[in-house]
Amino acid sequence: MAESLDMPLEKYNKMLRLTRRSISLELPKYKSNPKDLGHESDDLICDTISGGQMQEDDSNPERRVDNGLFHDDLHEMLDILEEDERNVIRYRYGLADGLTRTVTAVAAQMKQTKAWVRSQECKALRKLRRPWYEKKLKEHQEALSC
Repeated sequence: MAESLDMPLEKYNKMLRLTRRSISLELPKYKSNPKDLGHESDDLICDTISGGQMQEDDSNPERRVDNGLFHDDLHEMLDILEEDERNVIRYRYGLADGLTRTVTAVAAQMKQTKAWVRSQECKALRKLRRPWYEKKLKEHQEALSC
């Protein structure tokens, strides 16, 4: 086959290996990762991608402003945390990339123990539960839920 494509055998074999790892967008969301067993969802990966983009594009200007203000305030709130606390919160709740992670995954990523991750998360959440921050978040929640 490599000869008929005028391609070196090594390159052809590499392409075969890469295509074996590809993921279909028609695959149900949680079927691709064995760690996600127990998540029951018939949503497809492509629905998530297109749904997220459509939601952003279809929103009215007022909602976009509210969303922008929410993100600004959220970053301001996270700035009061220590760097480790901030990173744990970002990873655990998907604030960095939209992917929430388990305590185990965060611990592995940060090369720490699960107990350390839990303690950092508790300290951070305790700081974020201050009345002023709670009031701000409730205001945003009301504005975004309309």
